[in-house]
Amino acid sequence: MQKLGIGVIGTGLLGERHTRVYSEMPNVRVVAVAEVREDRGRAVAAKYGARWYSDYNEMLKDPRIRAVSVVTPDHAHKDPVIACLQAGKHVLAEKPIATTPEDTEAMLRAARDTGLIFMVNYSQRLVAEHAWIKRVINAGEIGGLRMAQSFKHDRISVPTDMLRGWSAHSSPIYFMSSHDIDLVQWYIGAAPEEVSAYQTSGVLKKLGFDTMDGIQALVKFANGAVVMFHSSWIHPNFFPTLTDNYMEIIGEKGTIYLKERRAGMYNDTGGQVVDFTGPATATEVQGRLLGAFRDSLEQFVNSIGTGTEPMTSAAKTAVVSAIQFAIHDSLKEERPVKTGGYLARFDAASR
Repeated sequence: MQKLGIGVIGTGLLGERHTRVYSEMPNVRVVAVAEVREDRGRAVAAKYGARWYSDYNEMLKDPRIRAVSVVTPDHAHKDPVIACLQAGKHVLAEKPIATTPEDTEAMLRAARDTGLIFMVNYSQRLVAEHAWIKRVINAGEIGGLRMAQSFKHDRISVPTDMLRGWSAHSSPIYFMSSHDIDLVQWYIGAAPEEVSAYQTSGVLKKLGFDTMDGIQALVKFANGAVVMFHSSWIHPNFFPTLTDNYMEIIGEKGTIYLKERRAGMYNDTGGQVVDFTGPATATEVQGRLLGAFRDSLEQFVNSIGTGTEPMTSAAKTAVVSAIQFAIHDSLKEERPVKTGGYLARFDAASR
């Protein structure tokens, strides 16, 4: 069987993870990587038996490459994604799709016009505990969803060191909350209607990083559910973990909570607590990375083989971007903002 030729644009920590996972798939061959930093690009290419390019446009001329992972910073997806699609390559992009509605529309139109697969790596749907929550909700164990809350915290080293070159081009709601917004939207299954958001700033700006410290946003959905999203990235570097998170979902007749890998469900008939073990997002097992991240990349590869739209195609998950852009509008305008305009724009760009 002929292997699928893959290229990767961006070889940072996450870009190398894409490269490694593809290289561990028996039906895939990593043909090339594109990276502007020569030392980094050459090192990753050599490690995985690929060719290094400083210019992704040159890489895209290689006819052996049928698909590309775009793993550039949050604000720098549009140009490489569109270049890949116009070169006839299927695309898997890291989340979020973009940090402006104009970039989002442009990429959605390019995918529509080329008819190629454009998937966003919302891999957290495939984490065992998140999939379990979806099954519990679908089984009606807690009734219709009424409220939810999501908390995401990062150490301050994330915006100041890990994202030193571009944290000012992103925000906690883009970098940290994308997965949780996607998960809650997936759980609720209703369209968002209105957003009210608030921010706090000062800590990072005093350190020379022009970005906010944290955001709290309320999102109202068409079914009447209300969800609070909190994301902040100024926890001290002595905090026990680099990231921390908690989620709670309240239904008409029960509730679900998730903290780390422990999930609980309680309703009128009793309850249960499940401690999840085994691979999570990207767990090394006998020299291979297993878990939701690999499963997501395999979905991308399988979608190419079958010609079917992925579960997290850009068209299906543009609703996450609509919520994020409405949150930022609410922060800027200091008022509630409707999401319908963004939803209509993205739907039109996809059809």
